[in-house]
Amino acid sequence: MTPRTAHSEYPGGIRSDGLPAALSDPARLAAVEATGLMDTEAERVFDDLARVAAAVTGCERAFITLVDEHRSFWKSCVGVDAREVSERGSPVGESFCYFLVGLDGEPFVVEDAAGDPRTVGHPSVGPMRIGSWAGYPIKGCLL
Repeated sequence: MTPRTAHSEYPGGIRSDGLPAALSDPARLAAVEATGLMDTEAERVFDDLARVAAAVTGCERAFITLVDEHRSFWKSCVGVDAREVSERGSPVGESFCYFLVGLDGEPFVVEDAAGDPRTVGHPSVGPMRIGSWAGYPIKGCLL
């Protein structure tokens, strides 16, 4: 299944690869780059936030993720053994995070990833053992 068939009703349309056009928005990409957080080591403040998210939701895993045009970078990943920067992420098409970007930053919640028509057949459902998934955008913050 391609991302186009998983969910194609994005406000900004889709790219030729079927992913949301918003992934390639120059202003969004500049904002991601301006954070200076892509490809950086784990930091306690982000790990603490991910641990709180896992505790509040009762989930085994929680991520703080930055998404550029080609990949999702896990600034923090609780419940996943990925210590090296090079291990913390995935191609954007294998991440549910492109839904958040494509839906203009609206939350994206799926109760049954294997059965939901928006995510059925998504390449990360099996390997990442995704049952349910909830993503909430962090559009900006002051540290």
